[in-house]
Amino acid sequence: MSTRRNTDHALASMTSEQLWSTTGASAAYISIIIGYLLTIVTSPPHLTLWNFLAFTFLQFVYCALLWLLISRDLSNNLRFIIISVLTLLTVANGLLSFTGLQWDWLLYIVTISIYFTALSLGKAIILGVLLYLLLVGNLGYLNNWNWSHIYADLLSFLPAFIFVAFFCLLIRRLNLQKEQAETLVHQLEESNAELEEAHEQLQKYATEVEELTIVRERTRMAREIHDTLGHYLSILNIQLETISKLQERDPARAAIEIAEARRVASQSMQEVRNAIAALRPMSIATLSLSQAITQLCREFELSGSEVELTLDLETQLPAVSPDLQVALYRALQESLTNVRKHAHASKVLVRLRYEYDMLELVVLDNGSGGSSSEVDTQQEGFGLTGLRERLELLGGQVTYGPVEPAGYRVSVRVQVPSSPFSNDISAGIASGGKAEDSTQEPSQSKRNIR
Repeated sequence: MSTRRNTDHALASMTSEQLWSTTGASAAYISIIIGYLLTIVTSPPHLTLWNFLAFTFLQFVYCALLWLLISRDLSNNLRFIIISVLTLLTVANGLLSFTGLQWDWLLYIVTISIYFTALSLGKAIILGVLLYLLLVGNLGYLNNWNWSHIYADLLSFLPAFIFVAFFCLLIRRLNLQKEQAETLVHQLEESNAELEEAHEQLQKYATEVEELTIVRERTRMAREIHDTLGHYLSILNIQLETISKLQERDPARAAIEIAEARRVASQSMQEVRNAIAALRPMSIATLSLSQAITQLCREFELSGSEVELTLDLETQLPAVSPDLQVALYRALQESLTNVRKHAHASKVLVRLRYEYDMLELVVLDNGSGGSSSEVDTQQEGFGLTGLRERLELLGGQVTYGPVEPAGYRVSVRVQVPSSPFSNDISAGIASGGKAEDSTQEPSQSKRNIR
């Protein structure tokens, strides 16, 4: 029942162009013309002019309303009103047979075809039965209520009515299916066009993502090369200067510096290999963050710099991602390199603290503090810029600048959610591998690296 109602609603909502094909409209007009001529030709010779004019006028009005029904897109209510008037005109044509005019039975066939073409199935059946009952009355009057003749006529018209009704329904449903198929094809064409456009857009986005990935990877590689080679080449440069000064007046000390320079060069080569393989520092790959920071500070002391370094480390740190460990390690590495190259400091403080879900690394020196524009330009070059970019990608923040009365401060802050602490008691272990004095505070380790 629900399917039939949906179909009827779809059929009733179709436009006149969708309901009527050219062949169907032509057949209706041809049937009306043939019925008109047959009626005129087969009518008695004594047919009056009034009967002829009345019949012709009704036929003309019928054709005009049929043209309006076929050629215009009408609302369902107006369509039903016009079809009701066509029914009255059909009955009126039948009543003219009472005046001696021949009965136009083809007009009834055309009206039935209109019912089942332009109306829903329910309305078409109701009007069809009503028209058939009026036809029964008309035939009864013409046959003087001779039921044997009436039955013969009715049995001849009933199959014709049923055939026309089913044929028109079939044609209308075929037109509906054709219209739905055309709509579906149109929608598919639009969908294909949209898919092609979306595919082109996706290809464009993929190209942009690929280019952006390449740029970011190049930037990351540049940072890694700078952080790795820049750090160790700076150490080697200072050590070579020290060796050149000690070569004549202190050969023993020069030999020690040469051995240390060789070690730094070997470490640098290992860092380069590691950067190519995994882009992670060797210290981070083999040690914990605190141990790697301790080792880096010790290397700073051993590089020949006459700078007193104080290391203040948290002994218990949360679980830190490998990327963040690398970023913090590189931040300290860059800061110590800048201290060695530019600060002319005598003291450096390195502090790593974890409080209120915030991990903070601070490097503070008492050097020139970037007072000169040259130092500012050097310290705010590629190293610190790359450092800031690296930490921002991890949700961190880097601040740096001179402090009063003298010195320079680099601060790295990044939020790390609370998690089970790793008992990193080796944070303050000296190079010999001995643990810190147990009398120190359990939450942190502070010592001078010498």
